[in-house]
Formats: sequence, structure tokens, C-alpha cells
Amino acid sequence: MRRCIIIIFIYYKSLITELSPSKLSQGKNITGIARHVRDLTADIHANIQQWNGLNLQGIDYLKLIIHEKQDKGYSENLQDLCDKLENICNNLDDIVKKLDEIKHQLKTITALQETPTKLFMNVSTSTFGETAETIYEAYCEEAKIKRKVLENVAHHHTESMDIFHLAAWTHQPSISDRLTTLLEVLLLETGLRSCGSE
Repeated sequence: MRRCIIIIFIYYKSLITELSPSKLSQGKNITGIARHVRDLTADIHANIQQWNGLNLQGIDYLKLIIHEKQDKGYSENLQDLCDKLENICNNLDDIVKKLDEIKHQLKTITALQETPTKLFMNVSTSTFGETAETIYEAYCEEAKIKRKVLENVAHHHTESMDIFHLAAWTHQPSISDRLTTLLEVLLLETGLRSCGSE
């Protein structure tokens, strides 16, 4: 499955290299609806980058919580670490709210367009809204998982549960490689990412 996605992505990248609006309109400013869609796509990317940073901080706090439980059981330091992990979860929830707002804006743009047109070379406006919805749903589900980990990590004292909580947080089962590919397609299509960059 992953190989298929990679092959499709490589094909799509080569197609965009030839037809990319960033190549066709080098030196020109994008305006109107196309500019708004491009900015919203950049906002999705920025929010996901912020999520990734918070996720890594959460992993560090989880490791410290697990270590603290092994050493001292319930302590003031354990409560402090749990509070920090809760702040991470609150920030992740805020990102999910922002992704929801972006999704609504992209869906509204699609609904307001009189004809189904392509603002860029290969992707219709509705695809931007659909992709934003897919991304929002996945990150919303992942935020719920992380909240469950937060609620339970300090209360279970077996090594297997500690490993489970750490794996559930780290693996991010709701966020697939497909989402990364979908976002990359939008970034390439809007010219926010060039075909040579990673």
C-alpha cells in the first residue's frame, strides 16, 4: 500500500513539475480565491508542524512520568509532569480547532464558487476542502487518543501499560502516511513546496 502511494506521489510530482502554477506564474502574485486557498494550505502545514513539535514534547513528558512512577509512585513532581502533559493536550486540541476552522473556510469557498473550477493546474477547489476535512478528522481522532493516554498514564503501574501508553502516543495511529501525501500534493499544487524540496 505504501509503495503504491509513493509511486502515485512520484508520478504526481513529475506531472506538477511540468504544469505547476509556481512554474507557470513565476514572478506573479497569486490573488483572490487562489491566494486564500494557498494561505489556508500554508496554515494547515504550519499547524501540523506545530503538532509535530508538541507531540515530541509529549513523548518526553510521558517518559518522565513513567520514570517518576517507577521511582516514587505518586509525588508532587509526577503531578507537575502530568500538568505539563495536559498543557500539551490542550495545545493539541487548539490545533484541532484551527484545522476545523480551515476546513470550514475551504468548504465555504467550494460552496460559493459558481462553477467547479480548478484554481491551480491539477487539483479542484473541492479537493482542497475534502483533503482539509480528512486531515481534520484524523487529527481530531488522534487528539482524543492522546487525551485518553493523559487520563490513564499516571494510574496504571504495570510496565506493559506504560509501554502501551508510550506507544499509543508515539505511533499516532490515526495519522497515516496517506495524510502526509495528501498534504504534500496540496503544497506542491499551490507552489508552497517545490518538487526538489523535501
